[in-house]
Amino acid sequence: MERANVFPATGETPAPILIFIHGGYWRILTADVFDMVATGPVAAGFAVVNVTYALCPAVTISEIVRQIRAAIAWAARNAASFGGDPQRIYVAGHSAGGHLTATSVLTDWEADYGLPGDLIKGAMPISGLFDLEPVSYSFLQPSLRLTGEQILKESPIRHVRKSPVPMVVAWGGKETDAFQNQSRHLGEALIPQKDHFDILDGFQTIDGVLTQALLKLDRS
Repeated sequence: MERANVFPATGETPAPILIFIHGGYWRILTADVFDMVATGPVAAGFAVVNVTYALCPAVTISEIVRQIRAAIAWAARNAASFGGDPQRIYVAGHSAGGHLTATSVLTDWEADYGLPGDLIKGAMPISGLFDLEPVSYSFLQPSLRLTGEQILKESPIRHVRKSPVPMVVAWGGKETDAFQNQSRHLGEALIPQKDHFDILDGFQTIDGVLTQALLKLDRS
């Protein structure tokens, strides 16, 4: 199922766009559960597109990556319909959504979608999973059915390269070592005293730590 919950900008001029990608280990949940993340960014002047994607095992992680890229392309091409500025697109995601945020940054937007190569102006992977090999040995494998080819292709940590896209890599201070170590490979933005689930509280107010980090990306 591919769809998006769109929260239009409230101002008169085109607004920066936040595209949010939910978590759930690629196999559960929808965007509806995470609509609260729009509260702070909308109050700060953003338009928000909260994406729902099809889930494993009905589809593969590679197909989910494609769906997220297609959703971002849709938002760019239809930005005017919800008051957004297609030249100020930011992507954030939590857990599996953090992984999908990182894969979106690695997209060749010009070659694959006919869009500007610098389409994404900033990214915020939150408590993400960036190497899929350990995941393939976990309880998730019966649902994800990861192959060696998919692990190599869809693990952002295996495709790290210099990128002009500013990125805030965030995780909670109470996260497990496994989640913290995955994020440390991409960068550091430690948020003290938050665990894997309540870290998204930082998007619920205009002065929340994640909303403020998003505003700094837009000003950079």
